[in-house]
Amino acid sequence: MAITTAAGISATTVTTDQQAPLGFELVVPDGDNGEQVWIYVFNDEAATNFVVGTLIQRDLATATYDGIVSTGAISPQRILGVAQHTIAAQSYGFILRKGIGQVLCDGNVTANTAVTPDGNPGQCTDVADATRAAIGVALATDAGAATLVAAHLNCTG
Repeated sequence: MAITTAAGISATTVTTDQQAPLGFELVVPDGDNGEQVWIYVFNDEAATNFVVGTLIQRDLATATYDGIVSTGAISPQRILGVAQHTIAAQSYGFILRKGIGQVLCDGNVTANTAVTPDGNPGQCTDVADATRAAIGVALATDAGAATLVAAHLNCTG
């Protein structure tokens, strides 16, 4: 069953015109995995689509929920969420902020370890230092560079 907002849009709705307030959160039950919290953003990239697993950070040129692909090893608190479907450049849609989803990893992620933004744009890596902040916990070991891994996410950006 698809969960929709009162406006009739679901977590997978992608449009070129704004359908909800930026920053709007949609809570969707995910069976035995608990809930997923999705956040409505604008893809502020000029020509780059958000694709599955890509970390999305707040565009620092704006004060709203305009997102861009993460620019590397940035503070995890700047990550708005992770794309779970394609959102075309200059379009609106939901990205996963909290719950179980897919993240793009750098080839260094081990199951049951915390993950944080990597030096590669849009990707995660293991948190090697226990004092570093994380965006979630990997639920599997990645299979190499630029591969998707299930993770329990908790983004705050």
